[in-house]
Amino acid sequence: MVNLLFRILTVVLIISVLFASGVSAQAATESAQTDTRTEPAANSYAQTLGVLGGLLGSGIIVFGAALGISRIASGATEAVARQPEAGGRIFTSMVIAASLIEGIAFFGLIVCFVAIFLLT
Repeated sequence: MVNLLFRILTVVLIISVLFASGVSAQAATESAQTDTRTEPAANSYAQTLGVLGGLLGSGIIVFGAALGISRIASGATEAVARQPEAGGRIFTSMVIAASLIEGIAFFGLIVCFVAIFLLT
């Protein structure tokens, strides 16, 4: 179920990003050839799709990070239950893996927020 949801959200994100870039490129060529009164409508549509893509991307990032950290915690809990004497080493490995996941998630969120705020 999660895999299907992830695939659907990925396809929607890719389509929105590709469509937004196509609309902005089309608006740039049309604004050079036609009257400038139609440019704000095309730019606002491209901005809306860009913001939607950024928000959708940040939601996917947060969901993926939460899923990854929950799987790490689940595996660490099972490992400590099987072998309590190795709890310290398992905990250290769990914290390192969780911090790497959080670092990647923060980087992705920063990219999405930059995209959102540069388009508005």
